[in-house]
Amino acid sequence: MGFSSVLSGSDTGRMNPWLRVLALFGVAIAAALFLKALPPLIVLVSFVGAIAAVNLTLRRRVKNERGAYRRETLGLKRGKGDPFGLLGYPFELFSRCEQATIEDVRWGAWRGLDVKRFDLSCSTPSGGERTRFACAIGPAGPSIVPLVVEAEALGALLREPAMGEVDVGSTGSGRPYVVRCDDPAFARAIVGPPMLTWLGGLEEPWGFELYGSFAVVYGPPSSSVEDTLERLQRFAELAGAALPQPPLIETVPTGSDALPPSVAGLGDRSEAS
Repeated sequence: MGFSSVLSGSDTGRMNPWLRVLALFGVAIAAALFLKALPPLIVLVSFVGAIAAVNLTLRRRVKNERGAYRRETLGLKRGKGDPFGLLGYPFELFSRCEQATIEDVRWGAWRGLDVKRFDLSCSTPSGGERTRFACAIGPAGPSIVPLVVEAEALGALLREPAMGEVDVGSTGSGRPYVVRCDDPAFARAIVGPPMLTWLGGLEEPWGFELYGSFAVVYGPPSSSVEDTLERLQRFAELAGAALPQPPLIETVPTGSDALPPSVAGLGDRSEAS
């Protein structure tokens, strides 16, 4: 069951009708009292304004409760600043940023993954306005060399990476992606047809990076927490499925080494008899 379905079925997703009834009842009593002392038109305007104010207050309360419930459902903690020193992680993304800052860090277990979701802000290479990215870091299959996969549009917002560009084919969509890696064979293995098909289906530009046993994703700042984490999860799954698996080495025991001690000596005793 997805989080969206859980959220839609929660009581926090609906406005409590009894609160509205009680509020309207109180406003009606107040209007009746004012009607004796004030002109009817003023009472009517005040009555309508009070109803609108009460309704707005209740809607804001429900919105806040819904947001709190969603954060609780995601199971993520939230902190100020950069409590993990994320800018010190050896991702190419951070070395390509100028005057980078980390904000709104959330962390914890999400769908069985230990993740960190945060906002990254940095200056563009041209020295223009600062740009922002919605980012997430999580576990991925071990990568033998660093790998960067990003929408071509994102390259203009960051410094040129040190890695060389690798031709892996087209995503088949109108948004081209650029792959950078110092091992072309490894890059083509990871960014194969399944990965290219998935990238071509993304509606917004995203960037992805593998380093060791971790992955980082970065995309539009308007992306929700869950959307960013879903991009991370799917990229890690596709990369993990494409990563070369270590060969399985079978050892064949010989002689009595293959048998428990209580059985290994039976043959010797039978020959002796």
